[in-house]
Amino acid sequence: MTKVSIAPMQQSIRSVQVQANTSRPSPRSSTFRAAGSVVGPAAKNTTDSYKPGKWDIFMLGITIVIGGQYFCWNAGISAGLWSFFIAYLLIGTAYVALCCCTAEITGALPFAGGAYGLARCTLGFYPAFMIGCCEALEYIAYVSTSTIAFVDLVVDAVPEAKPIRPLLWGLFYLSALIFHIKGGRAFWVFNLVLGVVSLLIVLLYCIGSLPFVNFARYAADSNLEFVGGFQGFMKALPLAAWFFVGVEALPMASGQVEQAKHVVPTAQVGCVLTLFGTGIFVYFITVSLPPGIASLPTELVPFDNGFTLLLDFPRDCAISTSNLRHRVWIHVVLWKTYCGNGDVQHETPYAALIAGTTVSYALCLVVYWAPSIGQYLFNICMLAGFMSYTEFRSPFGSWGALYSMLVWVLSIVGIVVFQGNGSVETFVFITVVALLTLFYFVYARKRQTFSPQENRVMLVAHVTKFNIKKVAAAQ
Repeated sequence: MTKVSIAPMQQSIRSVQVQANTSRPSPRSSTFRAAGSVVGPAAKNTTDSYKPGKWDIFMLGITIVIGGQYFCWNAGISAGLWSFFIAYLLIGTAYVALCCCTAEITGALPFAGGAYGLARCTLGFYPAFMIGCCEALEYIAYVSTSTIAFVDLVVDAVPEAKPIRPLLWGLFYLSALIFHIKGGRAFWVFNLVLGVVSLLIVLLYCIGSLPFVNFARYAADSNLEFVGGFQGFMKALPLAAWFFVGVEALPMASGQVEQAKHVVPTAQVGCVLTLFGTGIFVYFITVSLPPGIASLPTELVPFDNGFTLLLDFPRDCAISTSNLRHRVWIHVVLWKTYCGNGDVQHETPYAALIAGTTVSYALCLVVYWAPSIGQYLFNICMLAGFMSYTEFRSPFGSWGALYSMLVWVLSIVGIVVFQGNGSVETFVFITVVALLTLFYFVYARKRQTFSPQENRVMLVAHVTKFNIKKVAAAQ
C-alpha cells in the first residue's frame, strides 16, 4: 500500500512525498517487473554506507572533467585564437544552461536514472532507449579516448613500451575495475582527495605560469586569430567540449545522497561555474606561454609548457608527471560509465561493470588494429553525447534549455559536415543507431522493466502535473 501526501508550497505547486508501507509486501504488477539495479560504487548495506555530501558531489564533477582541461582541447587552437574562444563560450554557456536545467529537475525529482530514466518518464520507451544508449556510448568512448591518450603519454616517455600498448590498457582497466567494484567510502574519500589535488594542479599551473606569460609576444598574431573562417570554427567547435564533458553526469549520484534535492543541484551548478572559470584561465594562460600559439595545437601536454618553466626541470620529467595526473584522473572518469546508482541496499553489479569495461577496452583494441580510427573516436563520443543532451529553479527557464539545445545541434552539424574526413563518424554513429533500433524492437521491447525508483518518480510527476493543472484551472 502506498501513502501519498500533498502539501501547498510556493507558486501554488504541490510537493508530493511518497512513502512505501513496508508492513505489507508489494503486489507484482501484471505489466511490469520491478527491477532494482545499481551501477557504480555502492555500499552493501545502509548502516555502514558512506553518505556523500555537497562537497563530495562537487569534487566528483571536478575529477570527472578537470583532466579535459589539462590537454587535448588545444587541438582546437588550429581554428584561431578568437575563433576557438568563441567556440569555448558557446559550449561553456550551453553546459551552464544544461546543468541549470538538470539541476532544476533534480531539485524537484531526484532520480539516479540519468537521461535514460527521465526520458522513460517523459518521452516514452523507444526514445529513452536510444537516449540511454547514446549516453552510454558517449561515456564508454570517452573513457577509451582518455585511456589511449594516457598510454600515449607513457609511450612518449618510454618509446620501448609502444609494442605492449594493449597490455598497458588491460592493466589500467583491471586496476580501475577492482577499484570501482570495491566502491563505498574508499571511493568517495579518494575522490575528495583527488578533486582537491586536481584543482590545485590547475591553480598551480595558472598562478605559477603568470611570470612567464606574454600575450602580446606569444598569442597576439593577426594571422592566427581566425583560421579557416566559418569552416575552421565549425570543425573546432566540438573540441571545446573537452573543458566540460562529464559534468552532466552528476545527477546520477542522487541515489547515494541524502537530501539529494538540495545537495546535487547546488553542487552541480557550482561545479560547472567553477569549470567555466578555470577553463578561461587555462585558455589564456596556455596561449600566452612560450613557444607560442603557432605550435600549441600539436602539443601533447600543453600544461608542460608552464610546468617546465615554473619548476625548471626537463620536458621528459614533465611528461612523466603528466602521466601520473592523467592516470588518477581516468580512474574517476570511469565513474561516468558506471555511476547510474540505484538503491544502496543492493550490491555493486559486477556484470555491468565488467561489460562496460570490456566494451571500452575493445574500442582501444580496434584503434590498435586500425590506428586511423583513433582520430574519429572523440567525435563519435561527442556526437553521441550531443544527441543525449537534448528545490532549485533554473534562472534561465525554458529559454536556457532551448539555447543549450541549439548549441548541441550546431555542434552536431560541426561533426557531421565540417570535419573534412568523409563523415566517417556519422556513418559509424548511424550504423550503431540502426543496430540498437533493431535490437530494441526484436529483443528489448518485450523485456523492459520499471524499477521501483522509476515508479516513485512517475507517481510524483503525474500527481504534481495534475495539481498544477488543477490550480491553473481554478485561476
